[in-house]
Amino acid sequence: MKKISIYLIMFIALLVSIYYGAQKSGFHEDEYYTYFSTNRSLGLYQPDREWQDKQTILDEFAVKEGEGFNYGLVKLVQSWDVHPPFYYFVFHTICSFVPGVFTKWTGIITNLIAFVISMLVLYALMERLKVPFQIQLLTMAFWGLNPQTISCNMLIRMYAFLTAAVFACAYFHVRLIQDYGRYRKDMKNYMLKWLLPIMAVSYVGFLIQYFYIFFFVSIGVATAYWLFFKNADLKNALGYVCGCAVSLLLAVLTYPASVRHMFGGYRGSDASGSFFDIFNTGLRVKFFVGLLNDYVFAGGLIFIALFIAILIVAGIFTGKKYKLLRPEVVILTVGAVGYFLLTAKTALLVGSASNRYEMPIYGIIIMLLFWDVYYTVNSIGQKSYVYAFMVAMVAFLIKGLMIDGNVLFLYKEDVPKIAYAREHEDNVAVVMYNPATPHNVWRLTDELLQYDKVFYMNEENTEKLVDKEVTSADKIVLYVADDDLQQEAINNLVDSCQNISGKSFVSDEEMWVTYELD
Repeated sequence: MKKISIYLIMFIALLVSIYYGAQKSGFHEDEYYTYFSTNRSLGLYQPDREWQDKQTILDEFAVKEGEGFNYGLVKLVQSWDVHPPFYYFVFHTICSFVPGVFTKWTGIITNLIAFVISMLVLYALMERLKVPFQIQLLTMAFWGLNPQTISCNMLIRMYAFLTAAVFACAYFHVRLIQDYGRYRKDMKNYMLKWLLPIMAVSYVGFLIQYFYIFFFVSIGVATAYWLFFKNADLKNALGYVCGCAVSLLLAVLTYPASVRHMFGGYRGSDASGSFFDIFNTGLRVKFFVGLLNDYVFAGGLIFIALFIAILIVAGIFTGKKYKLLRPEVVILTVGAVGYFLLTAKTALLVGSASNRYEMPIYGIIIMLLFWDVYYTVNSIGQKSYVYAFMVAMVAFLIKGLMIDGNVLFLYKEDVPKIAYAREHEDNVAVVMYNPATPHNVWRLTDELLQYDKVFYMNEENTEKLVDKEVTSADKIVLYVADDDLQQEAINNLVDSCQNISGKSFVSDEEMWVTYELD
């Protein structure tokens, strides 16, 4: 019955993510990059004063017939940017089964595979830790149905797989500590039962996302400290440290571009600069704690903190104590806090979208907080408080989903924009791009794919247009990027056309405005 309850929660959580997946109506610009960098053919480009047909654009976002399972190209393209390739290998594999198709579902299905793995590992982790059944249920429900877990499944990036890697790393470290007395003098079992699984997970985790290092190093330092200083076991401590180092070294040798990604390039430089800037620490930690409170707990983090504080004070006055400081729990907590703080120091600050960087640790934070509440309540002999707390957490969960609307990356606001483009698919569509950032045309992909072809213009080229199909049009749908010469470029287009005299605003989005010219 116990397992059935857990698996039922998993199944419901999966269905809820699929439900929100059906509502996803657009893409974050980084999601477009996921498709483009994984499935590209010739390479997306923006010509000046030339037409580009729909198929040319589509070929850069969907796998072309006969070009699937091309992992060498996937790895090469990622080496040009700032990401490791493992997630893109998985995503490219899914896309290769449906050549010629550009759909959100290839990305969502990829994430849901990782989500199922994460749920199973989180359950195994709680079983290993002997977390009370009520807290297992609450954790699985609160994390699996949490707006930020659903958001992680909606964002077609590597964070769902990073979550699975972090959970697996946590599980194998807990197993290492719990089985220490059984295998410490048996080197063969030490290697097979302890070290190799941790090395394998860390090799893959590094190749999913470099943020994995934050958790691995945090939990690794705590584990090495425990082995050496608490158990005076120099041999196994050195073996553990060397094994961890070898796994990362093998990952670097497999993917040499990772060194440049982490210590050079635009993201590596930005992250390093932020990490060593001690003056931004308070602001950044406050920002990410705020996201945790608002988007994970729907404002309930303060309630949890006060609840625990009151119970601890009550325990002090009654002379009752609780003990949750088992070494595996302490080490897991160090790993979770370490990841949260190190990520807070280095991640991009992009409003609510910054949740994605901390999503991989949210499940463990939820489990640890709920477990702490449970033991604090039991220490003062008020077990009924556990059920009151569970009801309160379910209320906060419903609030985050239904009232606050905290599920991110759905882009429902794109529905009317895509519908407008579909309604005007027979009109001339012109894209005026900023030559300093031509890649931002990606942001319009869903809309541009509604037309048979689009006409590209460099905004800073103010020569008169000569293309007769454009100049003789009775109506033009114009997508124009931010640029100092934007108005001059629009005036040039209008002056070049025989039947166009005015414009009307249609919609806007980040870096782009859509006008109807007639």
